[in-house]
Amino acid sequence: MHKKNFYPDEFYKKIEDIDLNKYKDKFKAIIIDHDNTIVKRGDLILEKDVKNWLKEANENFKIGIISNNRKNKFNSIEKDYNLPIIDKALKPLPHSFKKMMKILNVKNNEVILIGDQIFTDILGGNILNLHTILVEPRDKSKDSILTKIQRFFESFFWKKIKQLIML
Repeated sequence: MHKKNFYPDEFYKKIEDIDLNKYKDKFKAIIIDHDNTIVKRGDLILEKDVKNWLKEANENFKIGIISNNRKNKFNSIEKDYNLPIIDKALKPLPHSFKKMMKILNVKNNEVILIGDQIFTDILGGNILNLHTILVEPRDKSKDSILTKIQRFFESFFWKKIKQLIML
């Protein structure tokens, strides 16, 4: 596996910091991770800034949610925004990403992938040559033990990503 697979194309502090106008002419769809990307892990309610961002995104792009969690954790987002959701995705394996691209009827070069984890979201998107955007986790305090272990190893990549951004 090539080292580049672990680095995103872009980095933002929060999903709502992403200026969607920058991408309207080049991309047709956005695939978004759920936990710690659009909501804090375990939360069911979107913060106001995220709601506004997601509303704008939904008006300009095809949107899909992919999560390694179970669907019952985010039924309200599916209902409120009428978005397709794939749960138990087994990211970074490509199957769920490909399935979502088929649902959205888009090709790899038309998709932005946004997530907070390097070893699941970014790696999965990079395997399929999606445009990947890494955001900082909304709240790491509720991470599962597996996620905490992953984040420890991801921290080495975070340091390099933040150095590259400062250039």
